[in-house]
Amino acid sequence: MLVRELGEEKLVARMLEIFAASGEGLEVPAGDDAAVIAPSGESSVWTADMLLEGVHFRRGWQSPEELGAKALAVNLSDLAAMGAKPAAALLSLAFPPDEEVETVLALCRGFAGAAAGFTVAVAGGDTCRSQSGLVLGVSAMGTVEEGAAVRRSGARPGDTIYVTGWPGRAAAALGLLEAGESGVAEDLRRALAAPQPRVSAGAALAAAGVTAMIDTSDGIAADLGRICRESGAGARIDKDTLPLDPQVEEAAERLGLEPLELVLQGGEDYELLFTASEKPETREAVDRIKKESLNVTAIGKVTEPEKGMVLAADGHEDTLSVKAFEHFK
Repeated sequence: MLVRELGEEKLVARMLEIFAASGEGLEVPAGDDAAVIAPSGESSVWTADMLLEGVHFRRGWQSPEELGAKALAVNLSDLAAMGAKPAAALLSLAFPPDEEVETVLALCRGFAGAAAGFTVAVAGGDTCRSQSGLVLGVSAMGTVEEGAAVRRSGARPGDTIYVTGWPGRAAAALGLLEAGESGVAEDLRRALAAPQPRVSAGAALAAAGVTAMIDTSDGIAADLGRICRESGAGARIDKDTLPLDPQVEEAAERLGLEPLELVLQGGEDYELLFTASEKPETREAVDRIKKESLNVTAIGKVTEPEKGMVLAADGHEDTLSVKAFEHFK
């Protein structure tokens, strides 16, 4: 059945049925003019993101359920980078009248499933007609203790720079898919189609007193540049310490690229890039996160601002180039 055949009111009613179970904890749940949530006197942390067909994804790269889950995940990743505990989210969907109802409901099931996994209340949203393609807009809210949110601006010379996970996997998958390559490794495909926000790691790192943190939605180089700019600092990345997944190496060879181009410049990984002073609490937190099967790697040091951002290898230092995705070029 198509959306135009079912009608908006009946479709919204079926969407609300999917989200009903995730409304616990809301003072006023989805279905009214607005939802109401009381975050118990803590500071609230807000973020918003959009996924547009043809810009952020193409059909066939992931299932509708995966796409719905990713729409929430990319927002929870922002909250994780602030050390926040996710609390609630709003989902707005735009689609053509000839969209299949099942596709819309599958998106909602994926979103609701991801919300349940992180104890996030789906507080409502909106639906709208699209002239072409799917649009998913999400706003998410989390909480932190007052004054405890981790900023991009706290890095200081001497701090160690860390990154979680295996950066470059999502960029490798994207490159292969765009090139029409078959046989994309499942670890790579899932990094792109179904990223896992590092919520528990972000909270643990915030509690351990990391000095700055950001998620790698635009890649290590671009996002490290944001930390350096906001902190008034420079950075030295050691090439030999960067985590390199053999599957990323293989994908780079197939694409005719240098593997580190995918690791440093590729985005969509939604890992955590953070800086920390050398204190026991931080080392203990990193060790605990590693024990939870999440790779964490020290990749360099924060330096004085006049030194800029450099990549060190074989006794030489070269300026670290930044090639972030630009929406308006």
